[in-house]
Amino acid sequence: MAVKTHLGFFIFTMVGCIIMVPVSSKTTHIVGDSFGWSLPNNPEFYKEWAKNRNFVVGDLLIFQYHPGLNTVVQVNKEDYDNCSIKNTINSYVRGNSSFTLDKPGDYFFISSVGKHCEAGEKLSITVSQGKLQSSSI
Repeated sequence: MAVKTHLGFFIFTMVGCIIMVPVSSKTTHIVGDSFGWSLPNNPEFYKEWAKNRNFVVGDLLIFQYHPGLNTVVQVNKEDYDNCSIKNTINSYVRGNSSFTLDKPGDYFFISSVGKHCEAGEKLSITVSQGKLQSSSI
């Protein structure tokens, strides 16, 4: 009788654990879609690109650009607003760079080439923790 009770408890516990497993649906975002990371014709291009997207922890940003012709620099908000690389957090120069969004919060990226940032080659996004979803058996 004790074996049946323990087995029943074990099965109940395992089912509960399976139901509570978070469902991972990480997304890869190609920044600028087919346009890539380049000097835009419209200064609001990257703001518009990001506007209706949901960024969550674990998502991947892919910046597609030609090495030697462009850069991706992660900066703080002040440097983003001023198109400055004074407080660089990360810098990418080799082309087709990827960046994993590893924590919730605001992220800021600019191009450090010439006046590209001032012309709108800059990206600001907000990353959320995401939701734990229950999977069903």
